[in-house]
Amino acid sequence: MKAVFRKIILICICLVPFAALAQEAQQKTDKAPASSSAQRKKAKQKWKENRKTEMEQKKAVKEHHKHLQTKETRKRMKREKRKAERLRANKKESGIVRWFKYR
Repeated sequence: MKAVFRKIILICICLVPFAALAQEAQQKTDKAPASSSAQRKKAKQKWKENRKTEMEQKKAVKEHHKHLQTKETRKRMKREKRKAERLRANKKESGIVRWFKYR
């Protein structure tokens, strides 16, 4: 039992310097701008950069997905997209399509 307590105390003593160093490691590398307008400007620039990278990533994913499809699939997707846009605009399909549509 004494040996267990000694080992625990020894481990605690060894870990104390690490805990003390963790508290002292705070350093400010990036100074805040002096005025609030400069802060807003910097934040806006950062937001624009993030948005640009996000949009590029989305575009790359969309292009990759598009290249995986066959020509017939792309045509079908295009037709379905047009149909969805028409229905969202609350417009009916043409009469011929409605007459010969599979039900």
